[in-house]
Amino acid sequence: MSAGYKAVQWSPAKRRYDLVLGVLLALYLVAFLGVTASLRPEMTVETALLRAFGTAAFLLLHVALAIGPLTRLDPRYLPLLWNRRHLGVTTFLCGLAHGGFALVQFHAFGDRFPLISLLVSNTRFESLPWFPFQLLGAIALAILFVMAATSHDFWLTQLSAPVWKAIHFGGYAVYALLVGHVALGVLQDERALLPALLVGLGMVVLVGLHLLAAARERRLDRALAEAEADGFVAAARLDEIPEGRARVVSLGGERVAVFRHTGTISAISNVCQHQNGPLGEGRIVDGCVTCPWHGYQYRPEDGASPPPFTERVSTFRVRIEGRRVLVDPRPLPAGTRVEPARFDPAIVSPPDRSDFFVGYLPPPPGIPPFLRRVAATLALLFLAVGAGLAASQRALGPGVYDPWTEVTVSGVLRAAPLPALWTAGDSAGIAVPRVVPLVGEGKHAPAPAVMALAGRSVRLTGHWIRRGPAVLFEVARAEAVPAAATPAVASLPLGEQSLVGEVVDSKCYLGVMNPGEGKVHRDCAVRCISGGAPAALVARTRSGERFVLMLVTPAGRPLGPELLDLVAEPVAVRGEVVRLGDLPLLVAEASAFRRLAAAGDPQPSTGARQVPGTWHLALIQAVEK
Repeated sequence: MSAGYKAVQWSPAKRRYDLVLGVLLALYLVAFLGVTASLRPEMTVETALLRAFGTAAFLLLHVALAIGPLTRLDPRYLPLLWNRRHLGVTTFLCGLAHGGFALVQFHAFGDRFPLISLLVSNTRFESLPWFPFQLLGAIALAILFVMAATSHDFWLTQLSAPVWKAIHFGGYAVYALLVGHVALGVLQDERALLPALLVGLGMVVLVGLHLLAAARERRLDRALAEAEADGFVAAARLDEIPEGRARVVSLGGERVAVFRHTGTISAISNVCQHQNGPLGEGRIVDGCVTCPWHGYQYRPEDGASPPPFTERVSTFRVRIEGRRVLVDPRPLPAGTRVEPARFDPAIVSPPDRSDFFVGYLPPPPGIPPFLRRVAATLALLFLAVGAGLAASQRALGPGVYDPWTEVTVSGVLRAAPLPALWTAGDSAGIAVPRVVPLVGEGKHAPAPAVMALAGRSVRLTGHWIRRGPAVLFEVARAEAVPAAATPAVASLPLGEQSLVGEVVDSKCYLGVMNPGEGKVHRDCAVRCISGGAPAALVARTRSGERFVLMLVTPAGRPLGPELLDLVAEPVAVRGEVVRLGDLPLLVAEASAFRRLAAAGDPQPSTGARQVPGTWHLALIQAVEK
């Protein structure tokens, strides 16, 4: 709608709004990804993009939710409200990018359809520390999708303003879900204080703004004096209502906007039929009450929009006694014409010096400078938050994985106690351990066609995955070669040990995904282990050093699918440590693993002890020999 009652196309103001929004998003992504690439080069591109878009969506949501109360406190923020739906759609698109990267990275290429994997990989609903936080993010994204899909006015018309408004109040549900998603996810893994401080500060700012706006609004709802004998209520004095503006009063539980215009007084409902905007904070433009939110217009005498528009609001009877304006609190049907009450225009009203913004009209002189200051402040905020969050990310594991460079290695393929290549050779000058565990592409064990060659001499083509002395080989192709001498591989028992640590999928932990551990990575680890990637125990000494032991059963087969419910959690286990060639193994039954209690977890601690540092050094020395 416009002052001339013509359809409003993509105006220069809309383009400027979207340009500023695009620049803000670009500044944030450049800051986040640039600092990440500089300080955390070990992080994969997928993980960096996942985090960049996720944090950007959360920041944009804060801005979107802050605009409403800001406009109640200062009408100069109304231009930000004019195209807020563009901001909401951008927030959804950033969230969609984040969710897409997360779904592919953690759930795709496994033994379950990604969306099914999202629902079943973590079912620890009874434990707050291990609650499936990814589901909270998925629900929030679904709500954002509904809001973005219904953002066009076509849906507002089809659904009605109250229903549409109720749907778009879902932004607050999205915010609550995302706070839970962040608090139960990345904040549990990150050790830096800044992310938690920013989340807390964002909550304080949003809640504070809404409380301030609510306090201001509450003053409008104070009850007026008792009604006159005929039911009319004294609403205001004539000299209290600015020319072309309104005084908003609460009558019978409904807000009424009492407008003064060229010697007449009219009263209509304060609620715009477009998005329930406050008509009483608008202004009469070209003889019509103009809503400050999106410029919808209504004639003050009958509450109807000028043709061809059909929106209508309730009207109220008014009369003037001396300088008092009285209003009948009983609303008339929407669109009912009421003869305006007339008075002597010589009665002085307070001057209206406030700027009034309508998107399809030239902006008042004071608005553009204010908006430039707001845009500059937001630019600095986006840069600072993006760079700060990126810098606060903890250092990741030193794993190495190059999916673009294929290498070949030869040896004897073995299926037990886990798929491995026994070899004494080397590749491109890199010393190859005598026993190399194997994994397939994606979240899978080596392909059946590869394992059909077990017991034979083979040449494998694929990619190295390594983290310190621990290695894996991702097999892309295999071919049998002429029989060669079987490398001598000794099995050295190192005795029973009580260990504590974390069950991980060795493929991601050793380098395919950084970070490849912790709660954030849990769903991916479950899919990898379920698909056949070797499970491993990452144990720690008292001094904090880590070492990796592949898990096998006493029956001589891989141990992993039986432990899916314990993945990524602190566990205690007692089993036999064996050095197979230079590969450390932990031989234990699944029943030997016990979950350690965490804060908020109802399970008691097992009391298992940390592995002594001296034993760790002995193991490393044995491996190095």
